[in-house]
Amino acid sequence: MLNNFILAYIERRMQELGYRNYHVEPVRITSSTGELSIQAYNEYYYLVAKTVKADLLIVSDTNVFNEGATYSDFQYYGHQEFSGDIQLKQIDPIDYEFIRVTPKHH
Repeated sequence: MLNNFILAYIERRMQELGYRNYHVEPVRITSSTGELSIQAYNEYYYLVAKTVKADLLIVSDTNVFNEGATYSDFQYYGHQEFSGDIQLKQIDPIDYEFIRVTPKHH
């Protein structure tokens, strides 16, 4: 279930980007290897995992997330938004929760 705080944040963010209509859905991103590529040119992904592995690196056209380089376990404390070409890398298999937002164009 999506919490109201992230939904309010997404609503405000979509308004900032000029989108009135959009679709929101929780997604679980998994890969048996430590690398995964997502083509999200008309989508926004928000990391909502409560913890991540220390070596997780997410690089997209709009954001770089590498908090794990500093902490042994990242405790989620903010909204990380990714869009465009998204690359996830870590030593272990990938298994994280995101919210995918797809703007509807009219």
